[in-house]
Amino acid sequence: RRLALLLRLAPALSALTRERKPWVVAASAPMGKKAAAAVVAPPPEEAPVEEEEQEEAPIGEECEGEFVFQDASTYTGQYVKTGQDVLMHGNGVLVSGPEIFEGIFEKGLYKTGRFSSCNGASYKGSFRENRFHGLGEYAWPDGRSYRGTWKDGKMHGRGFFSNFVVGQRILQGFAVKGEFGSGPAEQEEARKTFLAEYEAECTASASHALRELAAKTGANGAPRRFVLPANKAEAGDPPLAAKDRSLASAVVLGPFPEASQVPKDGIKAFAAGLEPDAARQLVVALHLETSRPELRFDAARLKQPQLQVVGQAVQFSLPAAGGEGEGEEPGSVRAVVLVNVSPDYEFAKARWKLAYIDATPPAPTE
Repeated sequence: RRLALLLRLAPALSALTRERKPWVVAASAPMGKKAAAAVVAPPPEEAPVEEEEQEEAPIGEECEGEFVFQDASTYTGQYVKTGQDVLMHGNGVLVSGPEIFEGIFEKGLYKTGRFSSCNGASYKGSFRENRFHGLGEYAWPDGRSYRGTWKDGKMHGRGFFSNFVVGQRILQGFAVKGEFGSGPAEQEEARKTFLAEYEAECTASASHALRELAAKTGANGAPRRFVLPANKAEAGDPPLAAKDRSLASAVVLGPFPEASQVPKDGIKAFAAGLEPDAARQLVVALHLETSRPELRFDAARLKQPQLQVVGQAVQFSLPAAGGEGEGEEPGSVRAVVLVNVSPDYEFAKARWKLAYIDATPPAPTE
């Protein structure tokens, strides 16, 4: 018979957690006399100035300790202090009556960890704005559990449902906005609905990155913020090279293109194919559950399951040439693959890196 389950999860977080907003400390910058404007010649067109990414500045003094709040809830762990205000930040444990969160806080909010509710249910995974978001596993007191992707507090995306009904131990499929259907028709509809939303968000984010990559590529190649660093630290590494190296190692295997392998004119002409009125519009394809013949990037190099934001790969390619040799000019680009190495489960915080490029060598200079 047709079975479907619409999960109406009770609020997963306590009133304490929902109502307590992170303390925000804002300080205005000191004012002073304006310095005389310096006359600086614009950078030459062949060498656009690249803004180096910097490590995020500490939000306050890093401390560790214990607190007891007015409602008798307790916090033990790391926090930051700015003046007289404190903010839960880092590893810690928050106990509010029978409810417990143990894990990592970020600016006063849950980031990743385990939440145990008053009714015996538990969730272990990623959060956003104190709601289940990203990868996580929710276990009900009656023995049911769902392990997969979440969005804004609801099951959303691909996952595994255990003990869906008696006799069906595990179901694999797609959930949409908290609803997980067991029948083939429901699953096909859920898959289509989720993919349409996911592909739109992912394509928009990756396309923006490709346009920026093309706009900032100069005579010396691609800007370093889009290039995956070498496996070992090198002299002159940008400030975030070590972080990018660590993030990349968790999601994709090398080797990776070097900055000099990205031709300036070629990548600009290639990215122009994203525009609606382009003569040859780019074909955008996401890596999904399995490899597809039109994808030039070896899916075996991807270390994370696709369709979960983190580690997602997107291929941009020119359509089949209309004539013999079309698109084969020296320095032209035929395909690009970007991979998101950010650990955050939202495309607004994506860090797209160049994992593959198919370009013809530039013409030799005399």
